[in-house]
Amino acid sequence: MLAKIAGAGHIVVIGIPVDAKRLEVARSLGADTVLGAQGENIPEWVKNFGDGYGIDLVIDAAGVAATLKLALDIVRPAGQITKVGWGPQPLNFSLDQLVQKAVTLQGSFSHNWPIWEKVIGLLASGHLNLDQVLNRVSPLTEWREAFEEMHSGKIVKGVLEP
Repeated sequence: MLAKIAGAGHIVVIGIPVDAKRLEVARSLGADTVLGAQGENIPEWVKNFGDGYGIDLVIDAAGVAATLKLALDIVRPAGQITKVGWGPQPLNFSLDQLVQKAVTLQGSFSHNWPIWEKVIGLLASGHLNLDQVLNRVSPLTEWREAFEEMHSGKIVKGVLEP
């Protein structure tokens, strides 16, 4: 939704088969292409997309090393990767593509006040509607069930109330 609001052109959302419900939500919220629910070959799809050089901006929010590797494979030369999620596992692959393609790699951690202010403004104006994304509001004591439902793909996101 935010990519569309920011004026992005063709928005591609990538997941894995367990993300099928989330990918359909992404499509309903404005994603032009969703990939991964059927086990598509993502790098091959990217080679046949547009001019074949890759994706301008890849946002990696999965938090696993494999998605950063995929991001390096599909980003175009002089493109950008913004890594939001992280995990404790080592990369176990070379970052040489980063240099070969002259890619900008940017880390982003959650939020800051200027971003919160923008998001609150978008919510208040009605430009950002999270009804399809926030599927569960639970007391803090139900944290395990909420996380299991997110992990299994039953819901997109849950909110815990203390």
